[in-house]
Amino acid sequence: MNSPDRNAGDPLLICYDGSDDAKHAIQHAPALLVARPALVLTVWQPTAALGGFSWGGEAAGMVDFVELDRAGADDAGRVADEGVRLAREAGLEAEAIAVKATGPVWKTIVETADAQDAAAIVMGSRGLTGVRSMLLGSVSSAVVHHADRPTLVVHRS
Repeated sequence: MNSPDRNAGDPLLICYDGSDDAKHAIQHAPALLVARPALVLTVWQPTAALGGFSWGGEAAGMVDFVELDRAGADDAGRVADEGVRLAREAGLEAEAIAVKATGPVWKTIVETADAQDAAAIVMGSRGLTGVRSMLLGSVSSAVVHHADRPTLVVHRS
């Protein structure tokens, strides 16, 4: 059954192969899966950094990158607030944070997790179809490979 409304009594499927990594996952899973405060992170990219790539010639002088960045920050705040609403509806105590990317989005996510001393990173995978749906998106893949903390990538079914 692929229902998002799973019963609290539904079991977790924990994959175990006897390796030290699998042992570590089992030992730390209970602490990660109990209710805890949540931070809902939205990362936004400044448009000014895209200036040389997106705009050329006379059009570049007509674009107010500061205003575009302000709008991007405002939009990121709204997106993070929406995530908080969803997290609270799911029973989590949550607060929103919107962070401007200073490099790749995955790096900002990892740095934010480090700065907040997050117990784990939870994120969705890209909404791809077919064979490609078995692969992670570039951001989630990079976070999984660079984070030094547990990372849960939730696939939409």
